[in-house]
Amino acid sequence: MVSFRNFFTAALAFSVPISAAITPAEVVTNIKSITQKSLALQAPAKDISLVNGPLVLIGQGPFPKIILGFSDIVTTATTAIAQMQGMPKEPAGASTDAVFEAFREFVRVHQALLNILIGKAGLFQTVPFIGQPVAAVLRQVEQVVDTIAFMLIDTFEARAADLKDEAGALSGTLTICIDKYQGLALKKRSLRFARREMVAAA
Repeated sequence: MVSFRNFFTAALAFSVPISAAITPAEVVTNIKSITQKSLALQAPAKDISLVNGPLVLIGQGPFPKIILGFSDIVTTATTAIAQMQGMPKEPAGASTDAVFEAFREFVRVHQALLNILIGKAGLFQTVPFIGQPVAAVLRQVEQVVDTIAFMLIDTFEARAADLKDEAGALSGTLTICIDKYQGLALKKRSLRFARREMVAAA
């Protein structure tokens, strides 16, 4: 079962007034837009190497593109969240099924991207400064994805169980990816602490 750790974010989203409720077809369009943005990041993610990864320090290489791409996903998702305010409960039927299928495809594409990044994280055990900016933007992605999933589950109750399953699977992959890159930053702090201990013992 999915664990939504950002109910505060969802609560804030629900407080945003809008002039008219979005339709299920527009929800599908928004989800597909986010899916395409995620798909577009797979190529630069695959290009990450031990040589070009550290170029993030000078704003070059694939990581800046990926971080900017994730920020764009957050912006697009935030707009979609605002547009979903005030949606009435949608009954079982073709519209609800279309929303679920769009969300399932997003989960598939986004998990593929995250799994690429998880694999690439192992290249940078000795260059931990890469971890923090990636982990930071991934936490922002996690917040908006949790909020969208929460709203979809609440609105499209006929597919709530299926949506929870997909959201739970994505949440698990996001957690692993965040931990991998956050772990690089933590390792940096651990190395500093170890050096201080060695100096103190000398």
